[in-house]
Amino acid sequence: MTEETAKKKKPKKKVGKRANNEGTRISERADGRWETKVTTGYHPLTGKPKRKSLYGKSQSEVEEKLVELKYKLRTGQYIEPEKETFGDWLLQWLYVYKKPMPNKIRIETYSDYVDLAKKHIIPLLGHHLLTKVQSITLQEFFNYKAESGRLDGKEGGLSTRRLHMMYQLINGALIKAKKLRKIPSNPAEDVELPSIVYKEFDTYSPEEVDCYLAALKEDRLYAVFLLELTTGLRKGELLGIPDHCFDPNKGEVYIIQTIKRKKLEGEEKSKIIFSQPKSKKSKRVIPLLPKVIKEIKRFQSLKRQEKILLGPDYIDSGLLFTTAYGTPIEPRNLNRKHAAITKTAGIKLLRVHDLRHTVATLLLDDGENPVNVSDLLGHAKTSTTLDIYGHSTPEGKIRAVSRFSNLIKAIK
Repeated sequence: MTEETAKKKKPKKKVGKRANNEGTRISERADGRWETKVTTGYHPLTGKPKRKSLYGKSQSEVEEKLVELKYKLRTGQYIEPEKETFGDWLLQWLYVYKKPMPNKIRIETYSDYVDLAKKHIIPLLGHHLLTKVQSITLQEFFNYKAESGRLDGKEGGLSTRRLHMMYQLINGALIKAKKLRKIPSNPAEDVELPSIVYKEFDTYSPEEVDCYLAALKEDRLYAVFLLELTTGLRKGELLGIPDHCFDPNKGEVYIIQTIKRKKLEGEEKSKIIFSQPKSKKSKRVIPLLPKVIKEIKRFQSLKRQEKILLGPDYIDSGLLFTTAYGTPIEPRNLNRKHAAITKTAGIKLLRVHDLRHTVATLLLDDGENPVNVSDLLGHAKTSTTLDIYGHSTPEGKIRAVSRFSNLIKAIK
């Protein structure tokens, strides 16, 4: 062999011992590093083995890494390296595990979840690898959204309820990722959020309610608003009552569904949708005052006349309260009607939802048991009723203090 041939000949690769007598060979690479390959599992479709390479500056370093890897494989702690982003996983989790299902998640709630994910979460967190998401990154995200996270061009951050809803999505997706062994731990567990703060709202006084109903007396929808101001139903519940759920003989109405105009995921236009009430306790029986029963029966009589007049053009939606054509009353049209009533009555303009606030506040301020008010409103917990509606009026505080004169002899 010539000297030139000897120079071109590559040095033989050193082969080390088999690690731990388990048949795994460690060898030296041409670049001087040491390497071994380990089977970490098998592809679920093809059955082909998945191999992972371990590298080190010395044979002993590779042996140490090998021992650690085999321990993780044996104890189920090993996580297969993936290039999946958090955004990809969040959407997959929503589409697979959070699809609308009876008694689990309402279709409008699901649409809100997807909307939050696409508009707020994914633009800021979606590019991170799922395996690289850190608690500090999530905390910075929520801090930012709390301070200046609005997307409507206005200053300020998102509401505390919105923040908690986003956390519910992020945490839920990461919990599932951990269960599926995509990540070793859940970085959302250490995130700190502000407590939920309910927005302040205004209500009508008893005198203003009288003015409101007087201004509405001859209106076609008088029964609708009278029912609202004596029960505190949610707007979707009020407009979604089926005709057969009104029982004039028992003096009751049954809340079994709601309606709402909503743009659903994957659709271009919004539409009226029917769905389950907000919670199990939202499905409830509401007792009615004799005056309310009388007005609802009068409205039903008016509907029958309208049906005869329109003939085949009448569209019977099967609802208790409808338009003159038998179709569902649009929630936004109820808002417009409400605004017109307040103008005629000469009282302040509040939201339709504030009629619900008014009912709860007046009842609680008059000393009604919070449990009864909570059941009437369909809240899941009595504490929710007290947190949201349990504020008192100045008159109520005066009455509360004056009660001491009946309790304590020394201050009579």
